[in-house]
Amino acid sequence: MNSRPEGSSSAFAAGLGGDAGAEGVPDAITLGAILQSGQRLPRAPIHALLVALRRTPPAGTWHPTGFVVLPLDSDPTGALRLHLWPPGARQYGDPRWPVHDHTWELRSEILCGTVTSRGYTVIDDPEGDARLYAVDYSTRRSSALRRSDRPVRVHANPPRTLHPAEAYEVAAGDFHASEVEEGHLAATLVATQPTDRRHPWVVGPPDGPSTVPVERPVATPLEIRALLDAVLAALP
Repeated sequence: MNSRPEGSSSAFAAGLGGDAGAEGVPDAITLGAILQSGQRLPRAPIHALLVALRRTPPAGTWHPTGFVVLPLDSDPTGALRLHLWPPGARQYGDPRWPVHDHTWELRSEILCGTVTSRGYTVIDDPEGDARLYAVDYSTRRSSALRRSDRPVRVHANPPRTLHPAEAYEVAAGDFHASEVEEGHLAATLVATQPTDRRHPWVVGPPDGPSTVPVERPVATPLEIRALLDAVLAALP
């Protein structure tokens, strides 16, 4: 991202009053600053952002849990991404273990569709029926899940169903999973801020392989454009 003022506490503070974020994407940093501040995202710049992305789609990948990730802007102080759940066929990872945490603080606003966000309480327990796997990234598309010596017990907390213009936050280290019903479109704008946590964790089976390679397939420009067309048509 662009340069930051000294002492700035926001990953996107320099974008307030700016006119560009990532190349070809209007107001990306400004939108990130608004999102991080807790304010509702304005519709007109969101529409302009989506139109610009459709014109020149950024490189996108399929997340193992079945949505497309479009990175918009990033630097050591934070990142801005667009997450897209198609109403049609989705590509999932193998294995598909949805419960995970992050090394960053996350705030996400729903642009269209309905997203169910559920938190999980994960407790170390020698008698637990699950195990934590550390995520190691080699590239943006490749990672590995490494089985730890931490058996855990997992409790699902009540889900929260979110609609357009609603937002949710996930603190670094908090376990969660986000779900969009098959056959339904959804899109969210996500701002993150890094912490000093070493790596994220995924909850898996107690007796899985010691190392599980994970590849994230590329989302083609054709797929991305079709998704952005659908999101533009669905914006409230």
